Amino acid sequence: MKEEKLIQKWLDGELSAEEQRELEQLDAFKDYQKIAEASTYFKAPTFDANATYEKIKEAQQKHQAINWLSVVGKIAAILIMAFLSYTMFFTNSTQEFTTEIASTEKITLPDNSLINLNAGSHLSFNEDAWEDHRFIALDGEAFFKVAKGEKFTVETALGSVSVKGTQFNVKQRDNLFVVTCYEGLVEVKTEKETVLLPAGKEFRQINNQSLVENISATTPSWTQGKSSFTSTPLKEVLNELERQYDIQIQAKNLTFDAHRTFTGSFVHDNLDQALKAITIPFHLTYKIEGSSVSIVERE
Repeated sequence: MKEEKLIQKWLDGELSAEEQRELEQLDAFKDYQKIAEASTYFKAPTFDANATYEKIKEAQQKHQAINWLSVVGKIAAILIMAFLSYTMFFTNSTQEFTTEIASTEKITLPDNSLINLNAGSHLSFNEDAWEDHRFIALDGEAFFKVAKGEKFTVETALGSVSVKGTQFNVKQRDNLFVVTCYEGLVEVKTEKETVLLPAGKEFRQINNQSLVENISATTPSWTQGKSSFTSTPLKEVLNELERQYDIQIQAKNLTFDAHRTFTGSFVHDNLDQALKAITIPFHLTYKIEGSSVSIVERE
C-alpha cells in the first residue's frame, strides 16, 4: 500500500526528496517511468495522472504475479528435491549385514526367522517386501532357522535354497557350494540340477561336481566354535582358517589341486591347535610370525 501511495504522489508531482529516493530504489521503478513517459504521447488534451496510475498499477500487478510464479517455481523445485531425497534415503528398505574377519552376527528377520552369519560374509533383504517375498541374498555362510510361512529363498552366486520353515546352513565360497539340512525339507537349485534335501542330508558342489551325503550333526559346527569339512579342497580350508583367525597364510611351494582335499575340523580359539589339525595329515609344517603364517612341506 505504501508503494501505491508513492506512485500516486509521484504522478501528481507531490513527492518529497526523501520519498523520491525511496521510490527510485524500487525494482520496478524503471518500468513505471517508461509507462509514464509513454503516456505523455497519448493524444489527450491534458496529462491524465489517474489513467497513468492505473496502467502502472496494472504493470505492478503483472510484475508481482511474475515474481510470485517464480517463487512458486522455486518452492515446487524444493518440494520435488525433498521428495526425491526422501524416496532415496528413507524408502530404501534394503537391509544389509556384513561380518568382518573373525566375527559373527545374529540377525532377526521381520517374521522372527533367525540367522547366524559366519565370518567374512554378507547378506541383504528387502524389509518392506518381506511379508510377500521372503528373499535373502547371501555371499558367504549362514545358518538359518526359518519361521513357518510363505516360501523362503536364499540366493547365492552358485545356487538357491528354498523352504517354508526349517533349519539349514548355506555356504558359498568361490567354487564351493554346500547346503546342509538339519530340520524339515529344503530345495536346492543350481544351473545343472534341482535336489530335494531332507533333514540329515548335505548337498555339496565343488568345482561343478556335486553329491549328497548323510550327516549326523544337528547344528553347524561353526556356530559351536569349530569349522568342519568333508572332502573339501585344502585351499578352501586355509581360506576359512584366515577368516576365523584374521591371519594371512603363505603356502610356500605347495600345489592345491582338486585331489588335495581335507576331511576334519579345526577349532576357532587356538591357532596352534588349528594349524596342527590341518597340516599334520598332509605332512606339512608351519611357522607363526604375528598375523602371518608360513606353511611348507615337512623336511
